[in-house]
Amino acid sequence: MSPWLARTVVALALAGVGAWLVSATEWADTEVSTPASGQARTDPFYALQVLLRELGVAVVRRDALDALPPPQARLVLASNYWDLFPERTQRLRLWVEQGGHLVLPNHLVDNEQLKGWLPLVAETPDEADEDDEDDTPPPVKPASRARKPGAHALKDANCRDVAEPQAVPASFAGGRGFTLCGVGPDVRYRPSDERAAALWSVEDAGDLTAVRVRVGRGTVTVVPWGLQTNANLGRADNALFMAAAFQLRTGTEVWLVAEEKREPFMQWLWHRGWAALLLGMLALAAALWRAAVRFGPLELPAGAHRRSMAEQVRGTASFLHMHGADALHTAQLRALQECARRQVHRYVQLNPAARAASIARATGLDAAALERAMATRKRSTGTMALDLELLETARRRLDAAAPVAATDASFPPSSTP
Repeated sequence: MSPWLARTVVALALAGVGAWLVSATEWADTEVSTPASGQARTDPFYALQVLLRELGVAVVRRDALDALPPPQARLVLASNYWDLFPERTQRLRLWVEQGGHLVLPNHLVDNEQLKGWLPLVAETPDEADEDDEDDTPPPVKPASRARKPGAHALKDANCRDVAEPQAVPASFAGGRGFTLCGVGPDVRYRPSDERAAALWSVEDAGDLTAVRVRVGRGTVTVVPWGLQTNANLGRADNALFMAAAFQLRTGTEVWLVAEEKREPFMQWLWHRGWAALLLGMLALAAALWRAAVRFGPLELPAGAHRRSMAEQVRGTASFLHMHGADALHTAQLRALQECARRQVHRYVQLNPAARAASIARATGLDAAALERAMATRKRSTGTMALDLELLETARRRLDAAAPVAATDASFPPSSTP
């Protein structure tokens, strides 16, 4: 085959493959979300804070409800553990009644700490089903702002239209409708007092989506949660809706308590009591060092030196002067028995007569004399000297002798039948 023919075949084959790809595939634009970065990666309310600051609102982010904002401020309370301490409920209620504006997510309506003073109650599923069975047709909702169809249709698939009823003032001059996207699970609620009119509300097919009621000189606004996150705030009318719910004005101060976060216990303990912890660790280290196994003695052992007779006499005289002769006999007898425990097998199980006999057999001394010397009794000065001499002689001989095995006759008879 000639070269030009081979090139022609390859070109035709490539053209055929290209034509098939064009006819068998379709090119379409796909919207891919960009992962969050920076502070928005860890703070789900970062976009909300940026929006509020752009609108001229002073934003205060708090990790706990230890302190309350000044009067007339807006407190956005989204923490599930805000009622960690019981006294917070009374302080929060007093702050609202004195003119504060509280914003709550709808899932906190049935909170036990709020039921006593929040004029709203959450409906149970049974109550909601009974309302749905009513034959009265739902009211017609005012038209909401139009949305452009097209690329954002899939993105806004979980959106719905809500509207402010005619009974409440409109938040904006452009209309009463809102398109909300990314709303969390529905929590239906109603005013606990039917005679109390809502200052502001938003409805969806007759159900309250958001409502504001008066409590004392302040207000409590309940809104669906999930619109204010970084992923949802820029969708549809979510930002406008949050501005209406927060009652935003230039110069307004908004406190955002989105979570109850505390310093780790060990870090808190170190920051508050580092001096006590340091002393405790030093004491523990000293105790462990003191109780540890040593590699050797702290100092060289002193050499064994024979005590002079004069020192022996002075020591014995001092002991007799302080404790008496009976104490000297007790000490001498204890020294003999300690030596006998090492040298005589099962010495502690023997009776007194057998003990004296075993020692006499090992030392060659008279057993009867040893038994008398070991007994506890009144002694004259001469008898005391003889008994002490005999006990010391027995101890020295026993210490130098080989271990002695006690005979069966040395043990007391058994009491077992």
